[in-house]
Amino acid sequence: MPKDKIFNLPKNVFFAGLTSFFNDFSSEMILSIFPAFFKAVLHSGAASLGLVEGLAEASANFFKIFSGKLSDKINKRKIFAVLGYGLSTIVRPFYIIAGNIGAVMGLRLTDRVGKGLRDAPRDALISLSTPTEDLGKAFGFHRALDTAGAVLGPLVAYFILKKLPNSFNTVFITAFIIGILGVISFLFVSEVVVNIEQVKKSWGRLSDLSYQYKTYLLSTFILACGALPIAVLLLHTQDVGFKLADIPLFYMMYNLAYAIFSIIAGKLADKIGDVLVLILGYICLLVGYLLFNFYNSVTALVSGFVIIGLFSAFTDSTTRSYAGRITKPENRGLAFDYINGAAGFGVLISGIGGGYTWQYLGDSVALIIGAVITIIGLILLMFTQIAPKQKII
Repeated sequence: MPKDKIFNLPKNVFFAGLTSFFNDFSSEMILSIFPAFFKAVLHSGAASLGLVEGLAEASANFFKIFSGKLSDKINKRKIFAVLGYGLSTIVRPFYIIAGNIGAVMGLRLTDRVGKGLRDAPRDALISLSTPTEDLGKAFGFHRALDTAGAVLGPLVAYFILKKLPNSFNTVFITAFIIGILGVISFLFVSEVVVNIEQVKKSWGRLSDLSYQYKTYLLSTFILACGALPIAVLLLHTQDVGFKLADIPLFYMMYNLAYAIFSIIAGKLADKIGDVLVLILGYICLLVGYLLFNFYNSVTALVSGFVIIGLFSAFTDSTTRSYAGRITKPENRGLAFDYINGAAGFGVLISGIGGGYTWQYLGDSVALIIGAVITIIGLILLMFTQIAPKQKII
């Protein structure tokens, strides 16, 4: 395990966080304007937006299933992360010439393929570079920098669209330049090699993982099915009377709450346990749904996006740190593969089903269905505490 530290964090954790800062600055600039871009340029709504986001996550999932497993087998993880960040960045300027849903979908799918290549190997690198007792802190720091970039990205996009109405191309070019900085940052991350005998013994099978982990995997999938994509939720701003150019501002509020509470959530998970923090997070999601569904005011809208930001802060890094805590080091890439894949396939269902329901049956129906699915997932999550556990060496 590398001993070099920066700001009392393992060097790998610091540079992985810096990479995520630049990458999310870039990617969230684009995602924050998607609802406006879809309406103003593509002349489409929630169903198309949910379809694109759902299928994009599905493409990421396909590669997530294999990237971590393959990185475990060849005992190299950095190359997957560099390629993943590079692929996501290089497609962003091509949105300038994308004039229909099919073209945007192709670019978004390619972007998410990059995410699928990098996520599990990168998470494994962070995990293998960090003592087990500090995993919550490490993932919390990574998520905090990730989300800090995600706060600045929509804010910059907001000012660009305010100053230059409908100047989506300026946003795309700016996002591309910032994304390049992220790729460069990851070059400073060092490879971490696991004991080769452990790697040879592990063939990356789900059967190698504990019943506790499998129960957790199922709960993660169900909970993801209940979490409507933020891009779809942002369409709720139109119901309260805001302009399309204002949408990135609400996305910034969501990401600001996300960033502020990410490190707190990580430290809290180390102290009181991952499951309790996850439960708190999904309760925040339910409260956000409640505000959107029953209170049609500016105060409820702002509060809802802030509270849903708390949900993401409490669940995103904790979902991964819990997976790291209940699996062996030699299976860590595989564990993150399945967790990332389960969450992503859940988002596929949530994006397609939620977007269609939102557009054709109404936002209230979509929010109620999401809440019911979330409650079911929470009940299953609680069973992970009594499921047979795996001895971690």
